[in-house]
Amino acid sequence: MPRIRAESIVAHKEASRAAILDAAKKVFLANGYDGASLSAIADVSGIARTTIYEYFHSKGHILLAVIEDRIPPLLESVLAEIEDQPPLEAINQIFTQSIALVVKVPELAELMFRVGRALPEELRNQMWTFLSPITDELYRQCRAGVASGYFAAKHPDRLGRILADMLVSATDELTQEADPKAAAPVVTASRLAFLRGGLSG
Repeated sequence: MPRIRAESIVAHKEASRAAILDAAKKVFLANGYDGASLSAIADVSGIARTTIYEYFHSKGHILLAVIEDRIPPLLESVLAEIEDQPPLEAINQIFTQSIALVVKVPELAELMFRVGRALPEELRNQMWTFLSPITDELYRQCRAGVASGYFAAKHPDRLGRILADMLVSATDELTQEADPKAAAPVVTASRLAFLRGGLSG
């Protein structure tokens, strides 16, 4: 069983937590939520099951931590590319960059949109909040587009909800594809075509 070497107790705890999450990612991807177990995560990480309980209450909390550690920083990188663009162009870019992100890190999309859906309801609802940076920006762009008369819709928050659901459905579609990279252009084009015709029409 591998031992984690660290210069301090704090560093040791951080390294142990990272090892648990790295192992959990592999176990959840290989076995799904129901098929994953703390024993398997312990075996892969080299950390005793009893020690894992010092860091996490359950396998659900471990999966939530895996997603929380990895997804939000990637979403922030998507939003960092959007600066002073008209609403439609900003929304187009959010969709394009988000779909490209699914292609770039398909295992993380798999964890959140497939494996994560089996989480207990409370943890699953918490997981969806990790998408807030993107959904909040979609809502903001919809409000700006409606307020300026750029979008034909009269209810910007309803529109924002529709767009957020569209983006989730695009991710769902890609996670079910054998080759997400090959499918991404078609998935992207179908969503952008709706955006062009549906928002300003």
